[in-house]
Amino acid sequence: MNILDISGVSKTFPGGTVALQATDLAVQENDFITILGPSGCGKSTLLRMVAGLDTPTTGAIALDGRPVTAPGADRGMVFQSYTLFPWLTILQNVCFGLREKGLPLADQKARAMEFIGKVGLKGFEGHFPKQLSGGMQQRTALARALANDPRILLMDEPFGALDHQTRELMQELLQGIWEAERKTVLFVTHDIDEAIFMGNRVVVMSARPGRIKCDLPVPIAHPRHYSVKTTPEFIELKARLTEEIRVEVRRAAGLENTPA
Repeated sequence: MNILDISGVSKTFPGGTVALQATDLAVQENDFITILGPSGCGKSTLLRMVAGLDTPTTGAIALDGRPVTAPGADRGMVFQSYTLFPWLTILQNVCFGLREKGLPLADQKARAMEFIGKVGLKGFEGHFPKQLSGGMQQRTALARALANDPRILLMDEPFGALDHQTRELMQELLQGIWEAERKTVLFVTHDIDEAIFMGNRVVVMSARPGRIKCDLPVPIAHPRHYSVKTTPEFIELKARLTEEIRVEVRRAAGLENTPA
């Protein structure tokens, strides 16, 4: 059963720039779909339309059969920038959406502390964002999104600003949470290794104006350990995706007819 249906969705910005061609994508319950593509291909634009932050020029988006027309608590968004409220503690940041929902204070705190614990920040709930590292701030943003119990989690290069070691730890953390919580995830990334390690499907988008070029399953079992990155299955899929992206990057640069 599909949780999310994207049907004929395109986006043209004022001035006539076509960011996204008519696009169809069906997302099933518990899918973890990673979206790859060259810069400017419409990955983030597509995610923002699913979030209700942008409006499609054509087509329709439906979540659980209901049209998406505005932001809603049924979609949790995690950006590359941490988007935490600097004047609130970690606990208060994670409680923010729960307070907006009208949950009783005791229930807010209990649920927030549950997810603060799941992202490994127990003991830091009284700290302010500026007192935490970038990775810890992004874990807070993840806890805040998950605490609201969204139907789908939308992640726009959430680990892009982190150093390599922290990024890999965050990948493993999110994989573990996804395996336990069974959330549905749309995850935009530029990193091919990350796309394979995180996703059960990898969607590759063409150079602008973007369209879905291919949609590939990831034949690697769960739970996943970082060592899967050395397996033949991983290496083979990485080679395929590298070539798909390389072709699009060359096309975007106007080099498709020159020797590689």
